[in-house]
Amino acid sequence: MIEELLAENGFVPDIDDDAFGEAYERCPAVQKSVIKNAVSFAYALAQNGTEPVMQTRRLGHVEHSISFERLEWALFAVDPRRFSLPALFSAMVQALVAKVGGIVVHVSGPVTDPFLFGCDFLSVHQVFTSDPRPLVELLAGSGPGICIDLAGLDLEYPRTLRPDPAGYGVELATPDSEYVQAYNAVTSDVSVVGRPYISYGGEPGQAPVVMAERLLGCWVWDVISPDTFRKCTSTFS
Repeated sequence: MIEELLAENGFVPDIDDDAFGEAYERCPAVQKSVIKNAVSFAYALAQNGTEPVMQTRRLGHVEHSISFERLEWALFAVDPRRFSLPALFSAMVQALVAKVGGIVVHVSGPVTDPFLFGCDFLSVHQVFTSDPRPLVELLAGSGPGICIDLAGLDLEYPRTLRPDPAGYGVELATPDSEYVQAYNAVTSDVSVVGRPYISYGGEPGQAPVVMAERLLGCWVWDVISPDTFRKCTSTFS
């Protein structure tokens, strides 16, 4: 277990159970609803049947076999000023669906009640705020894993995915409401304005992803899926 590995090497999460509990009590119900809807939507989209183990297909006279193994760990380096909380939690859901061995989170920037509520809702409690490099070094020696760098920390690990927030802007084409205000509060820390990626309540073709008004806060990743958290090996024969 990743939790045991961290504890045995003196890595104690910087966020304790009391902090999670207090955040749960303080976070307004409508803001919790925004996060719950985003998580539920991400789970629904990520369900593609049984977990892949082996796939084989024939390409002319060549047989192509792909084997899949879940990774031992995933480190999410997050910064709510670069990517919104729905985007962060949607990425974590992909790792949970892939049944990755353990999830560790390093957060830069503000640690808000909605952020802590979302981590608690996903049962992701290994949350750190100190220097992530020793974490990466320890995890790298424990087995195959992946770093999802949503904080722009330039982590040194061969298998690192680093989406650019400049390509993931959000447009709101929805009338004001209590829910819209809650969404704005949950995402208020985002300071990077990227080109439109998701348009909520927009017209088809207005952005690469257009979502109905009722799906405000839901997020679809184009570069992160459950397969991101699996080791894939191809054999051609």
